[in-house]
Amino acid sequence: MNQPAAVPPEPTFTSLSRPVVRSVGFAAPWRWLGAGWRDLWQQPGVSLFYGFCIVVAGAVILTITARLPYLFTAAISGFLLVSPLLATGLYELSRRHLAGEPVTLIDTMLAWRRNPSGLAGFGLLCLLAGTAWQVVSVVMVALLYKGSAMAPVDMIVEILRNPQYMTLFLAYVGVGGVIAALVFAASVVSMPMLVDRRCDLLCALTTSLAAVAESPAPLALWAAIIMLFSLFGFATGLLGFLVILPWLGHASFHAYRDLVQPL
Repeated sequence: MNQPAAVPPEPTFTSLSRPVVRSVGFAAPWRWLGAGWRDLWQQPGVSLFYGFCIVVAGAVILTITARLPYLFTAAISGFLLVSPLLATGLYELSRRHLAGEPVTLIDTMLAWRRNPSGLAGFGLLCLLAGTAWQVVSVVMVALLYKGSAMAPVDMIVEILRNPQYMTLFLAYVGVGGVIAALVFAASVVSMPMLVDRRCDLLCALTTSLAAVAESPAPLALWAAIIMLFSLFGFATGLLGFLVILPWLGHASFHAYRDLVQPL
């Protein structure tokens, strides 16, 4: 009697055997957005649930810091630094759609079980990055801001309008931009990869950095698109994130699948 063929185990990648990254064209981000939009409306209830959660979480964070000008702007940017971790369930939803597997909201909420150590490690890195930015932000404002405005919006307006705060503005934007660029380069591939494949954290991080190095112009465009979408989300009083977060989350999974050679 013939025995059924054994199914080969899924390969496990480490930092010494990371997958191959691929170069993509400059227009690739628009393709990722289109694929993400289609994923969003395959199961809109599940996708929009994550958008709702991020809107509520953002509202709580901004309400707590609304009277703390030293923390308000850092809270906004820190909110963006940890957003890749918040999209884990969306990556799992897209992964299952592509694999033709059934998926429920509970399945997406349990996505961390596919790679608990890697995702926990990345979560810790996000927490450290967010905390570091909070500390640096407070120090820069304390050292360089000499005004009397206590409301966050009043302080921001004063800094933007008063030439004496040009140094503070440039330092804030420069340091924040560097941290944001590093987080983007480390996370653009690593987070969806940790959900999709069996790999350690270092493998995911080095693969993400390699993907950015292989396709710098398309990924710079992708970063700019994410920034513009995020600005729109804040401009709508966070309500825009109800759709923006799941859309970008699904699109980011397709970006990863485009940038990293399949198994």
